[in-house]
Amino acid sequence: KDRRSKEDESRGARDQGRASLTMATNERRMSELCADMNACMERFKSREDHVSRDENGVEKGRVRFFDLRGVDENSFSGNERQKIAEAMQMLRERKSKGVALPKIIKVTPQNMEKFLKQSQNRYSAIKDMPTNVEERKSKGVALPKIIKVTPQNMEKFLKQSQNRYSAIKDMPTATLNNGKTIPLIGLGTWKSKPGQIKEATIHALRAGYRHIDCAEYYANEHEIGQALQIVFAEGVVKREDVFLTSKLWNNHHSKDSVKPAVQKILKDLKVQHLDLLLIHWPVTGNVGPSVQPTVKETWQAMEELVSEGLVHSIGVSNFSAKKVDDILTYAKVAPSVLQVEVHPYWRQDSLLKYCKEKSIHMTAFSPLGSPDSSSMFQRSGPKLMDDPILTAIAAKLNRSPAQCLIRWGIQHGTSILPKSVNEGRIKSNLDVIDWELPREDYESLCTLSNQQRMVSARFWLNPRGPYKTEADFWDTSAEAENFVQQSQNRYSAIKDMPTATLNNGKTIPLIGLGTWKSKPGQIKEATIHALRAGYR
Repeated sequence: KDRRSKEDESRGARDQGRASLTMATNERRMSELCADMNACMERFKSREDHVSRDENGVEKGRVRFFDLRGVDENSFSGNERQKIAEAMQMLRERKSKGVALPKIIKVTPQNMEKFLKQSQNRYSAIKDMPTNVEERKSKGVALPKIIKVTPQNMEKFLKQSQNRYSAIKDMPTATLNNGKTIPLIGLGTWKSKPGQIKEATIHALRAGYRHIDCAEYYANEHEIGQALQIVFAEGVVKREDVFLTSKLWNNHHSKDSVKPAVQKILKDLKVQHLDLLLIHWPVTGNVGPSVQPTVKETWQAMEELVSEGLVHSIGVSNFSAKKVDDILTYAKVAPSVLQVEVHPYWRQDSLLKYCKEKSIHMTAFSPLGSPDSSSMFQRSGPKLMDDPILTAIAAKLNRSPAQCLIRWGIQHGTSILPKSVNEGRIKSNLDVIDWELPREDYESLCTLSNQQRMVSARFWLNPRGPYKTEADFWDTSAEAENFVQQSQNRYSAIKDMPTATLNNGKTIPLIGLGTWKSKPGQIKEATIHALRAGYR
């Protein structure tokens, strides 16, 4: 009896241990799946956060929505669908076993106020929080640095602030087709985390930047507005010195929503006008044979903003030459700027040539190859910043790869938008004005064989239209043929290449390319050059 009892206890303990191990394994797997699902859902992120503010403009609450219009199983990869199915199966098993599932709250305009009130009720007020400085110091509480500004020290305070500013005498600029001037180097603000871009904008303007690229979708224009207020108050940089760009998001394309959207942008940025307003993407979220509202409706509403003085110049972003051509057929105000992805791994030579012919300035986003977006776009392949030819050029010139890419963009004929929130890199990215890439180095970067779009349109594709494929979206058929033709034109045909016949009847060309002792990263391009030149 005792032995059997002990065996039963031992068996029960083993079963309990196995059950605990299985539960822990399931919890880990569920955590992994949740992380994968969060990454997967990131691309369906809301167009903008719903932000509640008090009468002073201080943020009270923030809720994120997801835009799932037009999303079906074709919007996910096979691996994603497999993980979704696994997660759903685990949730069903949990429910069948009575395991509590996370509570999901559907936030609607009707229950928003109640939801925010519940959130606010979670906060406690500490009545006896020590306020005495000595008491706080004795308890080791960090004290903020407080500068008391008085009429007596105001001049000294402003002078200290003004001494932080650098003057860029020869900032390169371009003149738009309406006579306005755009600085060729701007600060990109996409994908900056909440709270970062305010300081980054201040650092940039103090370092000498005079071009800030914003967008409604980035949900950080209120931070940029706070930075502009601080900088303008310091008296060195004035509003007319700064070129401000913003972009109209996909849900604000109708003629009735364009102006309110721009008014909100201006309110967030705390300015009276934009220097440039772009249509962010040629999509609105509708499903069907054509984009609705039409680009024409949006463009004409933007033209009215130019007449009213709310916007000085208008243009488009992520548009093909064909789509720009369509605008030119009815535009009373011609597009001043086309903002697209441009870098040595995606040169857009034919599109740049088109823009020059149409007197449209091209701005390059992701000039460093968008290294931080590979997971978002499920992109694989070589990274531009690690390209051996680029790194060799940078080492030879004693510059960083980023500086060489920014310099390449200027010499390529575009304005460029490097983005960073690091003060040191912000300054370093501007240190490209008083030197040039030597011609042979510039041309080496202009002939890199890898050509890959880093920022794709995959989120806007739908089998029911308006865009079913990337080719539909970018109108790439003719451009692709042109690219292939340009590639083929690089090849030389050697008619009388001398050969010898081997003793097995095979033929060997008498001139070949030797590859011994080539440094890492060199022989790939050398082989391409050789075969194009006629080596066999």
